[in-house]
Amino acid sequence: VLMGVDTAPAIAAALITHGRAADTPVAVVADGTTAAQRSLRTTLAGLPAALVDSAVRPPAVWVVGEVAGLSAESGTAPAE
Repeated sequence: VLMGVDTAPAIAAALITHGRAADTPVAVVADGTTAAQRSLRTTLAGLPAALVDSAVRPPAVWVVGEVAGLSAESGTAPAE
């Protein structure tokens, strides 16, 4: 989802309402390609609170699905 920070609660809720599991992984990249770039991982259900708790503001991109649970270093899910 491009530039979906402000609409994340509604989009996440709609995805869950229409069949996506609430525990579907989500990865968020904020301020991409800048020195301030940061990322966070959460779930669809946790997305709205995670964005607030991490003070994420646009510009940001978020990805929904199993790929969001993969680690860039190993290509596998991160250790719990």
